[in-house]
Amino acid sequence: MMKKLFALAAVLLTIAACGGKDNPDTPSPTPGGGGGGSTTTKVDVTGSWELSGVETKVSVGSVNVSVYITFDSGGSFTLYQKIGEGRYSVFTGTYTMSSDNKLSGKYSNNAAWGPYTAALSGGKLTLTSAGGKEVDTYTKISSIPAAVSGNTY
Repeated sequence: MMKKLFALAAVLLTIAACGGKDNPDTPSPTPGGGGGGSTTTKVDVTGSWELSGVETKVSVGSVNVSVYITFDSGGSFTLYQKIGEGRYSVFTGTYTMSSDNKLSGKYSNNAAWGPYTAALSGGKLTLTSAGGKEVDTYTKISSIPAAVSGNTY
């Protein structure tokens, strides 16, 4: 069971790291790879987010998981994660968002994560793992709640 919890934690941490600009509901167009004047809309995920949904094709049991993340415009993130009861663990690192909305990065210990395909709609950020084995949804929030940031290890 502990192995499954750590696997779930690793997946959630990986998914949580995103990048972008100030307003996640207003994507900015970037040149596309196709012919003519095609464009790809680059997802902007800068700001604070709360995990609001997880769909996985791998059984991880029923564990309460709470995740909050803030992405800054300089390419850094701070992630707060609580699995089960207790306090939040804090993880930091850097992220990049490619022009085709592939999100990837590194934790401060240099462990790499991603890529995840990012999509944004109506204040909801969806991150899909390679192969679609996991889809996580985050909801835009104004800031990380003090009850979270003040309740860490």
